[in-house]
Amino acid sequence: MGDQERKNELRSKMLQQREAIAADQFYTVSNVIINRLIRQPEYTDAQTVHCYVSMNDRREVNTHKLLKQMLRQGKKVVVPITNFHDSTLTHIQLSSFEDLMPNKWGVLEPDSGEEVSISEVELVIVPMVAADEQGNRIGYGKGFYDRFLAEIDCPTVGLIFEQNIVPHVPTEDFDIPLDVILTEERVIHTD
Repeated sequence: MGDQERKNELRSKMLQQREAIAADQFYTVSNVIINRLIRQPEYTDAQTVHCYVSMNDRREVNTHKLLKQMLRQGKKVVVPITNFHDSTLTHIQLSSFEDLMPNKWGVLEPDSGEEVSISEVELVIVPMVAADEQGNRIGYGKGFYDRFLAEIDCPTVGLIFEQNIVPHVPTEDFDIPLDVILTEERVIHTD
């Protein structure tokens, strides 16, 4: 079995595991992870933060409260719009959580806003399906974040449930490890 097949198998298993988390546990554990994030120097030092908008129905670590909190704190919040035609992200400044609307796949994205140059971003908060302690991650398999991470020069932090940390993530040449991974149990510095 090749690396891509192993990734696909691991992705499927981890998604099933994650989506089985009960709603009350999901919100509680997400809050623990977010509270850990907001104490990290990568977060406290950053004024411009790129953050995914969580798909709570798919049990991504919930970032909705975090996005609202960053806006209240006066941080410049940047969220992605997914461009499925070329597997890239467009980076839009979020002014209000209410500016987020479901796209045709149900993912919350800004319906308007100013595009932000990625050179302004001081921290990227990354979604993932699985990760290992070396910072390697598995996403949904479309390469949106792989392309984005190859273009940036700032700290990257991944949010994930401890149950989705695995001993080894198969990697390919284009995979870029994250700097920090946060779970409800620990902070993993990968460099």
